[in-house]
Amino acid sequence: MKAMEELKIKIELDPVTDGIIQFPGNFMKDISGDIRKGLVIGTDENFRTVNTDEMDRIFDGIGQDGYAAPIGDDYLLCFSGNCIMDTGYARYLVGSAIMVKVGKDSRIKPLTDIDIKIMRTNFQMGLITLTYGSETFGAYPLEYEAAA
Repeated sequence: MKAMEELKIKIELDPVTDGIIQFPGNFMKDISGDIRKGLVIGTDENFRTVNTDEMDRIFDGIGQDGYAAPIGDDYLLCFSGNCIMDTGYARYLVGSAIMVKVGKDSRIKPLTDIDIKIMRTNFQMGLITLTYGSETFGAYPLEYEAAA
């Protein structure tokens, strides 16, 4: 006969550590890695959400070669310098980037379905099509410079 697992809750009036510490079944104590924290989006319009662990891996991989551009008041587009195409008149993001929601306290916030829709819409509205030879591809303008 299988023993029933217990539900264990810790409350010591410390919001950092209080909560469920054991749940019947295979419930993981640390679910923070499953919270959607970033939206990886490509100039080909494909996208996926990432959790905290994957977001950390991406930022570690970008390292010192990273750039950021604000998208509206609440979102930040972060990308590698390897994705920047410089045409001489303008610079474009070609490839993929991670978008995050930043609160007034400058911390990265969890994403809601509405955030994801807004982020995708804002990014896709900015996309343009560039042509190189017979190839056409999507690009996101990073800055515009007036031609002399």
